Amino acid sequence: MKDSKFKELDHRVGAYQVVSRSTEVAKGYKPDVTVEDTNKQLAFILECEQKTDRKAFLGDLVKAEKHAEERRACPVLVIVMEPLPNSTVQQIADHLAPYAKWLAHRNGGTLCLSGVLIMSDDEYERSFQANELLTSQEFRARATVVA
Repeated sequence: MKDSKFKELDHRVGAYQVVSRSTEVAKGYKPDVTVEDTNKQLAFILECEQKTDRKAFLGDLVKAEKHAEERRACPVLVIVMEPLPNSTVQQIADHLAPYAKWLAHRNGGTLCLSGVLIMSDDEYERSFQANELLTSQEFRARATVVA
């Protein structure tokens, strides 16, 4: 999925609200999409990666965690990617897991992020077509959780 298409999608957020689309939400940080709940608390950070550069995925994790900490929020980070033979969803989740664990350890044992989900762009598209909310169990079931 093209980055520009992802940013402009009418993401299924229910009562929540999309509050940014590739705009600077903190100095030097422009996530593709951010979503707030009805109390204006950061609930989701959505990133779409078209390339298989593992450093980009790591950057998504680190920047989202830093932003969550600064906002005193516990959003879910959702990374949507185009899987390739050398970079599957599971491979990226496995790649990020030790870094998430390291960040959590540095933060007293838990991440500020309440979850990190990796999903193929095809699964995201299927979820979108099925009108599944980002908050739904059906949406989460399509993703791989970074342990």
